[in-house]
Amino acid sequence: MSRTGWPGSIAILVILGILAIGLPLANSVVADVTVPLRAGTVIEVGQAFDGGSRPVSMLVPAGWSLDEGASSLSQSVTLVSGGATVQLGAIDVESATPQELWTGQHLIFKAQGVPVSAQSPTPIETGQGVPGLVGMITLADRTGTQAVFAAPEQGASVLVGGDAAAVAAHRDDISQMIASIRFAGGPQ
Repeated sequence: MSRTGWPGSIAILVILGILAIGLPLANSVVADVTVPLRAGTVIEVGQAFDGGSRPVSMLVPAGWSLDEGASSLSQSVTLVSGGATVQLGAIDVESATPQELWTGQHLIFKAQGVPVSAQSPTPIETGQGVPGLVGMITLADRTGTQAVFAAPEQGASVLVGGDAAAVAAHRDDISQMIASIRFAGGPQ
């Protein structure tokens, strides 16, 4: 049996130190996947057009961050602030009514095995004039608000949830975000 001497022992200690300290540190950096957004940032979602823009957009107020781990620009984006969550999703559909989108979204939840119950939705409209429906829903054990919007060539879904107090504290921000939703090719 031969000895490697102190240089080999130091090398092994350095490797163990990297594994013991460096990996947990790197994991904490990777695990934090929220990216703070500047006030006035426009978030776009849906399948990208040839120019790179996307069909559905929303204006983000101050204090919100993008949850990269729960977002895919081609499908949906999730924004978070102080325990409140707003998820904007694009629905690839043409000529649907808000009621068809509302019913379709709930059928998708049920098909995925997610128990859903909802209040009767009420009419809502974006600042662009795109009609929709909004109502309280319960998914599994979480209660939140869902809105759907039906532009002529695209639909959108918004899910608002999180801590009830945080959602209440961000009510104005959330209302502004929903009103700011725009559809490419929608009413001007």
